[in-house]
Amino acid sequence: MELRHLRYFVTVAEERSFRRASLRLHISQPPLSRLIKQLEEQVGAQLFDRTTTGVELTAAGEVFLEGANKALRITSDAVERSRRAAKGDFGHLEVAYYGSVIFGTIPHLIGAYRDAQPRVTVRLSHMTKDWQIRALRDGWLDIGFARYYRDEPDIASEVVVSEPVVLAVPSTHPLANRTVVPMSALRDECMIVYPAASRPSFADEVMLFCDQAGFTPRIVQETEDPMACLALVSGGVGIALVPISTVNIRLPRVAFLKVTDPEPTSSLCCVYRRNDQRPLLSGFLAVVRALNLNALNNNAFEEQSRLVELGHDSRGRRKANI
Repeated sequence: MELRHLRYFVTVAEERSFRRASLRLHISQPPLSRLIKQLEEQVGAQLFDRTTTGVELTAAGEVFLEGANKALRITSDAVERSRRAAKGDFGHLEVAYYGSVIFGTIPHLIGAYRDAQPRVTVRLSHMTKDWQIRALRDGWLDIGFARYYRDEPDIASEVVVSEPVVLAVPSTHPLANRTVVPMSALRDECMIVYPAASRPSFADEVMLFCDQAGFTPRIVQETEDPMACLALVSGGVGIALVPISTVNIRLPRVAFLKVTDPEPTSSLCCVYRRNDQRPLLSGFLAVVRALNLNALNNNAFEEQSRLVELGHDSRGRRKANI
């Protein structure tokens, strides 16, 4: 049984006439009659009653018509879904992240991608960098986001955004009276870094920033993630250099300050299988490359800075009632 048998049967059933159906299908009437006869033989039941004015469905024909219409709808839907998948605008993406990217970059990317491809579902998972690489090789992860990936021959890596690094301090700290601080001002401060594992990592980058500024940081604690890091800052344990996207974490008693001399930056990367040429992944990467993440993150910092500046007088000192 072929799909054309179903299409011809449905057309005859709708027209109630072989003549009208043949005109609609652009075939002559005798071949159409033979095809319907073959279909009835395959089904093992008479589907039409022939009358002097046309044809009428039998009881078996009524049942078969329901199934034929359903089969044609399923086939048509499968064809359309396949065409969309071939163009990259239908399907499912598995995305993983690690670290502070969840607080700025990832929400922006997911939102922009869903605006562009609403028929593609995206599942988001928290996953260490090593597990991301394993999942990519196993074939069930499509793309991962983090900082500091090791070079892998079968894994492609590209920089998504280069984020400014800012300073998080307790609101009661003397540095909180300023909006901009040089790196040298951190020389004698107690510092918190993250993550404690998955090296190389942002913690190593912080060590490098301090080394370039001419001092070795006084690290008092290493934490697993930026949330824990900022919680300790809020509690007055120390200060922390953090990517600008972490300003979206609104914890009490934490102020974010711009760092200069030099101005440190940290690169966020994405990884995917080097030989993955699927339109679905290509479409997602196109959104990643087109989105101006630097501007989005800077806007978040400027908004946070305005909140901080509400606690300073015109000479840059914190107001007494703040």
